[in-house]
Amino acid sequence: MLVIGLTGDVGAGKSTVSSAWGSQGARVISADPIVAELWRRGDLVTLAVERWGRSVLTAAGTLDHGAVSRVIFSDAKEYRWACGIIHPLVREEMKRRIEDLDGWVVAEIPLLFENGVPEWVDLTVYVEASEENRMRRNAFRGWDREELHRRERWLLEPGSKKTMADLIINNDGTPDELEEKTRDLGSRFSFLSSLARVCFGSVTPVVSCRLFRELSRDERVIEVGIASQEECEVAGTDRGGPDLIVTAFVGSCDLEGIKALAEKIGGVGIFVRSSQPEGRRFPKEVLLRAMKVEKC
Repeated sequence: MLVIGLTGDVGAGKSTVSSAWGSQGARVISADPIVAELWRRGDLVTLAVERWGRSVLTAAGTLDHGAVSRVIFSDAKEYRWACGIIHPLVREEMKRRIEDLDGWVVAEIPLLFENGVPEWVDLTVYVEASEENRMRRNAFRGWDREELHRRERWLLEPGSKKTMADLIINNDGTPDELEEKTRDLGSRFSFLSSLARVCFGSVTPVVSCRLFRELSRDERVIEVGIASQEECEVAGTDRGGPDLIVTAFVGSCDLEGIKALAEKIGGVGIFVRSSQPEGRRFPKEVLLRAMKVEKC
């Protein structure tokens, strides 16, 4: 599974991007609806009323989100208090939902960098756009420049978020240009979600060296390495002995071809098996390198 952490400035177009990726097969989990669900919980409503009074309730006794927004976006202390209450719960719920999924998942998180990137996110994408374009896109909400600034006043500067992001999408162009960018990235993310890490073992050191060399030259292989001591023990061989276990990252569509190549080089006795332990994620540098290869 591959989890993409998606964020962006207010009105930059991150929801448009996540929707496009959803149409390409991604499972989209958005923080905003989860926030709304959590604020309906009785214990959180009680906390809000104890903190801000009954003025944040509707006539029906539910939380008035407009009133809450006016409070928290006008006072840094209240903003931080609300974030401290709600955001850990949001992250926990998102993680719970993602654990039940497979393939590739988009986690749309407005405060992705402000609250720290969760360990279950593999790559981060930041959607940027000029202030003028973001104002225009939020006009239907009745937000002017002042309101935009009010909602962003305690967020990280765009420059900082660009530095922290693995990938950046600029949305100052046309809708067609944005669609082209997102579809290309979506195809690459789909490919990344199919990556497999494979072990090749039970070969002599000479054959191991040849296998390592040939796999390193193969364009279908993302990265070649030598298995760790732990992986050797799982495979039933000793890394300190005469044999070495060669590992390779490949896309699932290339897996059978790479196995056939390894068996041709290694001859009788070579074993080929997946080495990806449950719950272990691929290194980010491998994923970024895989982004540049030709997709299946």
